[in-house]
Amino acid sequence: MQIKELPLDDLLLDPNNYRLQDTGGFYTIPIEKYALEQIQKNTRQKLKDEGLDSLTDSIRSNGFLPIERIVVTPYDYDDGKYLVVEGNRRVAALMGLREQARVGVDMHEGLSRVFGAVPCVVFEEGEYPHFRETLMGVRHVGGIREWGGYQRAKLIADLIDKHGVETNEVSSQLGLRLSEVNRRYRAFKALEQMEESEEFGEFADPSQYPLFHELMSSPITRNWVGWNDQTLSFDKSEQAEQFFMLISPREIEGQKAKKPKVRTYGDVREMKKIIPNSSALTMLLDESRTFLDALTVARKDELSSKWRSEIAEAATALEKIGALEVKSFKDEDVEALENIRDMAEQVLNIYNTVTAADG
Repeated sequence: MQIKELPLDDLLLDPNNYRLQDTGGFYTIPIEKYALEQIQKNTRQKLKDEGLDSLTDSIRSNGFLPIERIVVTPYDYDDGKYLVVEGNRRVAALMGLREQARVGVDMHEGLSRVFGAVPCVVFEEGEYPHFRETLMGVRHVGGIREWGGYQRAKLIADLIDKHGVETNEVSSQLGLRLSEVNRRYRAFKALEQMEESEEFGEFADPSQYPLFHELMSSPITRNWVGWNDQTLSFDKSEQAEQFFMLISPREIEGQKAKKPKVRTYGDVREMKKIIPNSSALTMLLDESRTFLDALTVARKDELSSKWRSEIAEAATALEKIGALEVKSFKDEDVEALENIRDMAEQVLNIYNTVTAADG
């Protein structure tokens, strides 16, 4: 690893950097094409679209503070070029500021020198095993500039699938609990399978990652789709396709396409109440019914079973009252039992009235 000052023109933005992988329309660029002018232009525009204004304004006013150096690695497909590993946003901001300086925009003195000598840390790819992914993880997964869920899961999947890193080692490197590493890895692999679905693959998108993360968080939902940790796939393909259907736009004959029935991770969480209830689950899978319809049925049955279990608990408690304890009852104890008796009589009177009317 070396400390160098490199011309801005020698730095290449990374079109496949994790920050861009959950944006709409993302597709992987072959590494040998990174240096193409159009690829670099598109990458810079994507970073700009993600929001560079505040960073650009800060550098313009305060100068470029090399406290956190740009991290780069030699680019094997173009001599003298370096691929930015960490600091793509700062490099893109510098490129924009250089254009502004050329047309006379006032900025912090000293920036013109930085354009020709950007402070960088240079490392060779073989110098440290999967250094790029480890650095990204330390800084953006459990670190000071956390990425979104999909980006973190993609990094974990790359470490495991591409570099053969064991999950416990990923846990140590990224400062995450092992259970969280496993959950994110499962969710990423589950989303990958939706991408491969013949019927629903076109609707798969990184923005749906939170739905899969929640799906993998509960044994109820995980078992429903038959998730298999050994094969990292769904054993119950029919249920898996039903889940894909629920989170995809709905096509109903004679109507405009409707939004997905299950849209948020909160909806997936509520599915824990729906799945065990056959009536509610049937309603959930019925294209003509709403998510709220299914949840209402599940909650109604849940409340119904709740009061029954509470009555059973009360009856058990009454049975356990011994004769000696009855002898020591206080006035408030007697009053509490009388209240229970009176309420039970009221409910029974309502029942008798209703059943007599029905008869």
